[in-house]
Amino acid sequence: MLYTEPAGEGAIRHNDDAFTTVRFGEAVYSQIRRFVIVSVRQNFVHACAISTYRGQGTLKKGCDPREHAIVFNTGVDPRTCLLTGETEKGLYKDAIEVRPADTGSYLVRESRIRFGHVYSIEFNVKVKDIGRVVSRDLSVLLAHYDEENGRWNQNAYE
Repeated sequence: MLYTEPAGEGAIRHNDDAFTTVRFGEAVYSQIRRFVIVSVRQNFVHACAISTYRGQGTLKKGCDPREHAIVFNTGVDPRTCLLTGETEKGLYKDAIEVRPADTGSYLVRESRIRFGHVYSIEFNVKVKDIGRVVSRDLSVLLAHYDEENGRWNQNAYE
């Protein structure tokens, strides 16, 4: 889906057309983002983002590998998606397999699902189907989601 968010104060723009000035002179950043739906609600879904972190996987500075899992397409060995050093930094969640919707939809090896940040996406937003989590991994997906959000909710009250 086309996702727009406020541009950070220190965002480097370099004549990048992904940055736009909107109302009140504020800058926003737009990009195509991929998500996996973890909960269907009335008129919206909760989803977790899929990101490559510019090809760095969870090795990107500031990224918490414990919140993530590898996400890969059917036919790919998930072990080939693991980057050197990710396990040592805390990437331990079981990988999630996705059956692509078509031959043009694919996930690169650095693709990771971040379970620690949940997005609400309204039903009226235009999206493209990139595939479906295979049935044997649905319970794993939801367990990862519950683990992260249970921990987050618990920490909020400590």
